[in-house]
Amino acid sequence: GHHLLYRMLEPLLLNSTMARVVSTSSLAGLVWVPKDIQIPTTLKELNDWKPPMVFNWSPDFIQPFYKYGRSKLAQVAWSKALTRRLGENSSVYVNAAHPGAVATPLTKNKNHPPNIPDFVQNWRATLVNNVCWSSEEGALTELYLGVAMDELKEKQVRGRYFHPQSIEVTNSHAENVELQENVWQLCEGLVEKFL
Repeated sequence: GHHLLYRMLEPLLLNSTMARVVSTSSLAGLVWVPKDIQIPTTLKELNDWKPPMVFNWSPDFIQPFYKYGRSKLAQVAWSKALTRRLGENSSVYVNAAHPGAVATPLTKNKNHPPNIPDFVQNWRATLVNNVCWSSEEGALTELYLGVAMDELKEKQVRGRYFHPQSIEVTNSHAENVELQENVWQLCEGLVEKFL
């Protein structure tokens, strides 16, 4: 995944005049994480994890939300861990961004399970079309972090997390250095045989 790609490109990025690394995260990294968030340190822990009960919802229903939330929190924590490793004088600017709720073919997909009534799907489609960002709008924050070289350098924009339209947000979970290190070490362990 992203860690292996970074590690393979690392020599080129470090020799660049000004490289940018942008991780795509999500609001789910703030919302869909348990209060006692733990990032696993082994692949077995990652695969065996069971979420806490929420509103008496079954674990099979809630587990995908929590797994997605943890993965998006991990993107922000990874970006912060890498920024710390590179140091403040690095020519590599690492940040994370949430593109927002974006109307894409995936979110507009009309193929839905047969047990969801059409009127619910029609309501959802109307909501997606009227509330979500367009693909172009959703890409703006990542584009800013990728191409606004002068501003990134001037304002030392590195190791930060942004929501749509380049609004900086603090994810308190991702500020935990131990969690950042757990993410980094897990990723290192998963890719070491490929390097």
